[in-house]
Amino acid sequence: MTLEEIVKRILEEKKTLTRREVLRMIEERARRAGGLLTLESAALTVASDLGVKFKEEKLKPRMLIKNLVPGLNDVTVAGRIIGVSPVRRFKRQDGREGAVGRLIIADKSGELRVLLWDEKADTLKSEGRLIGKIARFSHGYVRRGLDGVLELNIGVRGSVEVSPPDIPESEYPPIERFMKKIGEITLKDGKVNVAGVARRVYPLVTFRRNDGSEGKVRRIELEDSTGRVTMVVWNEKVEEVKSLESNAYLEVFGARVKEGIDGNIELHVENKTYMNVMAEKPKKRK
Repeated sequence: MTLEEIVKRILEEKKTLTRREVLRMIEERARRAGGLLTLESAALTVASDLGVKFKEEKLKPRMLIKNLVPGLNDVTVAGRIIGVSPVRRFKRQDGREGAVGRLIIADKSGELRVLLWDEKADTLKSEGRLIGKIARFSHGYVRRGLDGVLELNIGVRGSVEVSPPDIPESEYPPIERFMKKIGEITLKDGKVNVAGVARRVYPLVTFRRNDGSEGKVRRIELEDSTGRVTMVVWNEKVEEVKSLESNAYLEVFGARVKEGIDGNIELHVENKTYMNVMAEKPKKRK
């Protein structure tokens, strides 16, 4: 949405304001942000403060992630899904059960965390494999998370559309842009997305924890054109590679980077890591 479109909408609803006054408010908001807001973002924030709402069709899917700011409501954003976390269920203070699912999406301007609340979290189960797909999130609200990172929240009024037919794939960066080559991984990365061929698959190992419960682990040597790395798969994620054979192709999202006892880098696959197992490398990816 352009600055001129936002200003026009404000003037349509707030007839007591002049164009000069609206522009001055926008410039002042941008100035107070110390260069952290574009004029479009500042204009959207001013509109939100004034109670000006935008029709959904004017916002979708052109609102870029970089233009989101805390406090925006009734927001529509689209992006390619590059990360998925398992749904977490919890008890509210009134005893009711709640649920929240987390996604990471990206467009050409940046990345964004999306929280799906309660029944909207079921999208993570009903839509099958989500990584790499385009999704549109409508009627959301923008807040900062506890870690200070911007989040788009989709609650009871919100909606989720996976692979909307009116959004071209070509408008969004390919999934490969968010993958890291094995030879480029360092301990500073923390978490990475990688893809490669399973050159060696070690037998499943079970062990007893200190509390007496049973744990599982399986090691896999993953290879791409730049090198090899040991992938350590833990506990419930072991089931996803239970029948894995050598030379299968794996995509791994959110693997934790750690230093092994031999000093080499390892990738640890835990509960929040997403894996996609294929018989062979796809010939062409959008």
